[in-house]
Amino acid sequence: MKMVYKITAKFPIEEKYNLKMHMRECVRNIPGNIAEAFGRFHYQESMQFYRIARGSLTELKSDSYSSFDVGYINKHELDMLINQNEIVGRLLNGLVKSTVKIKSRTDNR
Repeated sequence: MKMVYKITAKFPIEEKYNLKMHMRECVRNIPGNIAEAFGRFHYQESMQFYRIARGSLTELKSDSYSSFDVGYINKHELDMLINQNEIVGRLLNGLVKSTVKIKSRTDNR
């Protein structure tokens, strides 16, 4: 989260309510939706919030490429953002897989 805030802090003022705000919302929505999933009692509800988190992660990746394309970030910053995005994606996918396994075990009891 800190990385996105730091990188977007230098975006032009005209992006304050567009790309900058959207990237910051995406990066906040990822852990927020994961937390919301933990607060749900039903498997399908939890999975829906994990899917929403994954969608926010994908949006953030798209916005990172857009920021590079318009020259707001350099290649090094893009690479850092994409690398972090991939790490979070793997962690989120692992969380989803473990949730599916737990559900499967409880269903077989």
